[in-house]
Amino acid sequence: MNSVVTSFQSTYKLPNTGIIDPTTWMSLLTSKGDPNRACVACDTRFEITTERLNQLKADGYEIVGRYLTEPNQDTKSPSEYFKAIRPGELERIVNGGLKFFPIFQEYSTELRHFTRENGARHARLARQAAQRLGIPGTYIYFAVDFDATDPEVTSHILPYFQGVRGSLGGGYKVGIYASRNICTRIIEAEYAGSAFVSDMSTGFSGNLGFPIPDQWNYDQFTEISNYKGRGFDLDRVAYSGRTPAVDHVALSNTGGTYTNTSTDYSKLAPIDLIWHLEKRFEELRLDGKVGKDYIPNYSGGGTWITVPTSRCVLNYLAKAYLRDNGIMSAVNWSISAESFRHTDAHVLENDAVGKKIIAALNRYIDVTWRQSMTDKTGETIDLAHLAATTLGYANWSIIPDAWTGWAGDLASAMANIQKTLDWNPNANLDQVATALVGQGNDYRQHPGLNGLVLDKKNDKGEWESVGNGCNRDDLCCDGDAIVIANTLKNGNDSNAHLLSETLREYYNNSSKLANRFKRIAWSLNANNSSETYQKISEYADLDSALLGWSLAGYVKEEIRLTACRKLAEFIYKQ
Repeated sequence: MNSVVTSFQSTYKLPNTGIIDPTTWMSLLTSKGDPNRACVACDTRFEITTERLNQLKADGYEIVGRYLTEPNQDTKSPSEYFKAIRPGELERIVNGGLKFFPIFQEYSTELRHFTRENGARHARLARQAAQRLGIPGTYIYFAVDFDATDPEVTSHILPYFQGVRGSLGGGYKVGIYASRNICTRIIEAEYAGSAFVSDMSTGFSGNLGFPIPDQWNYDQFTEISNYKGRGFDLDRVAYSGRTPAVDHVALSNTGGTYTNTSTDYSKLAPIDLIWHLEKRFEELRLDGKVGKDYIPNYSGGGTWITVPTSRCVLNYLAKAYLRDNGIMSAVNWSISAESFRHTDAHVLENDAVGKKIIAALNRYIDVTWRQSMTDKTGETIDLAHLAATTLGYANWSIIPDAWTGWAGDLASAMANIQKTLDWNPNANLDQVATALVGQGNDYRQHPGLNGLVLDKKNDKGEWESVGNGCNRDDLCCDGDAIVIANTLKNGNDSNAHLLSETLREYYNNSSKLANRFKRIAWSLNANNSSETYQKISEYADLDSALLGWSLAGYVKEEIRLTACRKLAEFIYKQ
């Protein structure tokens, strides 16, 4: 008998007494159990101010759950937020000695909101908010805040989490906040991997007679209004310890004017990580392991040549394009930029120090959903895309340089515009093109796409979506790469830190950043919108085999010209 009791107490993280004490039998009777039992976690919709943080610490709390977003957040100032994390709050939490976990809860109280499409949209919103706030890879708990029955889980909740899982990415994992039964079913379907259980809702059918999920990490069991008279409400939460809470905020800024040589790589800004990768690369070069190419000659012999560290590291930063993004895609990028340096990558990825640096860098360069880095103006830059595009400009090869940059992105936009019009024959071409050239990650909220079908199953039963392949982030990279490639080509190749120094100088130069989009026009010898439109439309001629390389499928002439015009307008509206 004692072993059964001990096992139960261990599963529910109750005091391990080995006897059926009041705390144990209360957990046997109701899902919330003993509301007065000790716990180290909590959650709240209220901002964690310094005063509240100190109170929580004094009361033994170590972890706090906070909400990533709220509906219509972009129309409010931070002081007006009802529940969303406020600027600087997470830094205050971790610097003050607490940890946190992120929750996503928007429109989660009615069955009608739970569709696959909404799941995908919510995943994107959650990822964007987490990245903006500097949250490192962790579980994000998506809420089901009503008592969905078992048939409703099948018809609505499962498809919703299928959409979440397919669109989250960015190093983040899907967690679920719901009743016991819902959590268990979603986790068993492998659409989530961790549960935040709403055991406080004792009347939910999903909590009646169901055991706590095996993969529970947090268990919300009681609410306290006006906690300690401090003017905020608090939910008390048990913590299993299966997955650690977040203990730091990862920097996504491009870096300051000096190099952070700390070896806690997980907390470094991306350009500082590049500096460390260059340093390690040079150390491995001294051992003769990296940075050399063998060039055969016609007589049967060959010559070993030294490849600058800046070029080798830039090549690795572009691995998502040159190696990992599918065979044909990698071949196309290798033709336009350069081949992937597999030997260097193998050495770096199997070196103890290199492996740690790469683990931190993967947040910005991995083939899956990546976090963009943020410059001093607030613009975001996809580091992997920047690296591949810079290589294209640095190595004029079979494909002219712009096809790794703005021209390739524009071709992607044309394909997405064509797809949108194919799926929505009555859609307005001009409005659709505006929504798909130069917009941010929230492009689906653009009025030009309002009410249109943007996700659809193909003949194979697989989902296809209208993407955002010529977004503002991409165009930042395209303009930046022109300047960075030119600087590298004219730099000192013997400088091991040429790449990181170039990036740091550029991203701290306000005058250069102010003209990043115009660099695209200037590279075509165009100086206004009409000249740029003419040059772009000539360059992106559908009859060109180059566009055929970049763009699959047929695009109508009016779509090509409209997309070219929208890019020219975007450049000169900035």
